[in-house]
Amino acid sequence: MPAPQSPQPTSQKSPHPTRDQRRELARQQAREARERQQRAARRTRLVVVALVVVAVLGLVAALVSAVLRAQEGRVVAADVLYPTQSPALADVTLPATADPQTGGLPVSAAGVGSVGDGVTVDVYLDPMCPWCGVLEQVNGDDLAELVAQQGVTVVYHPVAVLDELSRGTVYSTRAVNALGVVADRAPAAFPAFLASLFAEGTQPQEGSEGLDDDTLASLAESAGVPADVTATFTTSTPKGRLFAGWAAATPALIPLNAQGKAVTPTVLIDGERWEGDFTVPGALRAAIETAIG
Repeated sequence: MPAPQSPQPTSQKSPHPTRDQRRELARQQAREARERQQRAARRTRLVVVALVVVAVLGLVAALVSAVLRAQEGRVVAADVLYPTQSPALADVTLPATADPQTGGLPVSAAGVGSVGDGVTVDVYLDPMCPWCGVLEQVNGDDLAELVAQQGVTVVYHPVAVLDELSRGTVYSTRAVNALGVVADRAPAAFPAFLASLFAEGTQPQEGSEGLDDDTLASLAESAGVPADVTATFTTSTPKGRLFAGWAAATPALIPLNAQGKAVTPTVLIDGERWEGDFTVPGALRAAIETAIG
């Protein structure tokens, strides 16, 4: 019987990677980590670039819009405004009914353009000034009654000091020009037209575009101004609209207050600044009646 043979040794794989294998694995993992980092960095760069492009496009759009608005404002200004910011009153065209010394529009029992005997009340007001609107709304009827019954002369001084608050439409100058046209060509309708510009619900707010030219014409016609007169509200000359020079000259004539500032509204009674509260019904009337004596 043959003798049993000893089993032959067999080769077995080690359960642990060799040092070379560990090194190769580490290198592979490092490569994969670098690739992941590179892909993430590329994505981040793309996002950043996209955000920058969007921001730049937005900035460009805003700048273009601002330039276009500015250009529109310059077009309006070229059509409306007098080229000199504060011309002398003697160098501009005044409404026929205006006082050549003060530029004011006197309203008395004898009509617009006529100064009556007795007390003179000067009122300085800008068509966009909210407190000017309050003054007219509270005291307008009293002033009209005093003019008709007591021999009082109210001299209105429409001034354009708030053009910058009408989004480039230079509303104050356009409205003052319209008042000048009415005082010049349809003076009997001037008091009613002025009152309509300051009426509650009609006077535009500061910071708005103001009333457009068609609305100004409509208000004037409702006050009795003929259509052929309102058609000249937008008449332009080489120096702006018909009475743009008058609108530019009168702000410099506003009497200064105690702080040395020209403000609207300002009220003078026989040349003296009235410091009363024009928001209180009857207060201004009482002061005028006291001056009458």
